[in-house]
Parts: sequence; structure tokens; C-alpha cells
Amino acid sequence: MKTTSFPSEWTLRRAIAFFAALGIGVATYIAIAESGGGSPVCIAGSHGCATVAKSSYSHVAGVNIAVFGIVGYALLLASAFFANDAARLGGFAVALGGFGYSVFLTYLEIFKIEAICQWCVASAALMTIIFLLSATRLIGYAGTEERVRVRERRA
Repeated sequence: MKTTSFPSEWTLRRAIAFFAALGIGVATYIAIAESGGGSPVCIAGSHGCATVAKSSYSHVAGVNIAVFGIVGYALLLASAFFANDAARLGGFAVALGGFGYSVFLTYLEIFKIEAICQWCVASAALMTIIFLLSATRLIGYAGTEERVRVRERRA
């Protein structure tokens, strides 16, 4: 019988932190670009970002959805600094919510707004990666004690 081997939790936590920091950067860029009344500049020169930014879907209760992204990524970054079940489950829950909302927003871009924002796609890709890393971390390390892992990492 073959057993499943997981990357070390230390490696997963560092990867989550890295991708969450990138996500904070992307979401902050979107929020700052839109706060001045403009929109993020599409890298390839298309106008998809402007179309998405001007749509009614870019704000929830008057708040730019990129602000929610910044908060979500910041929570994910914070969860990467702790090696306990609360951080694992909390990080997974935030990543699951972010992933689900990213899928919904991508649906809106394709079928309702009929424009694609490259920055939004980048954020969705980052959230998908973090969701997969967080799920792996939760499945592989839930219930383990931090002291055991610290000894294993030092050995």
C-alpha cells in the first residue's frame, strides 16, 4: 500500500506566505488604481480591466471588492505564521471563501460583464494556489503538535 507524502508544513507555510504577499500586492494595486476613479492598466493593452472596474459588480455595499481581497490575503498571510490547528483551519476557511468568491467573480466577468481583467485573473489564480496549499496543509497536518514538527525540522 502506497502512503501519501506531504511537503513539510514549514514548506507549505512559506509558500502560503509568499503567494498571500503577492495577492496583497495585486489586490492593493487594483484598489489604489480604482480609488482614483480610474482602473488597473491591463498589461496587454486591452480595456477589460476598465470595463470590469466600471461594472456594478466591482463594489459590494459601496466597498471595492479589492479591499476584501486585501483583508483575505492578509488573513492568509497571518495564518502562515502559526503552526496550530486554529491557523490551519482558519487559513483553509478563508482560502475556501476566497476561492469560491473568485470562481463567482470569474463567472461574472465571462458571462455578465463580458470582459476579462488580467489583474482579477491573477488574483483568482493566486487564491486557487493558496486554497490548494491550505487544503494540503489542513489534511496533512491537522491534529499534529507543533513541538513534534519543530524537532523534525531541526533534525
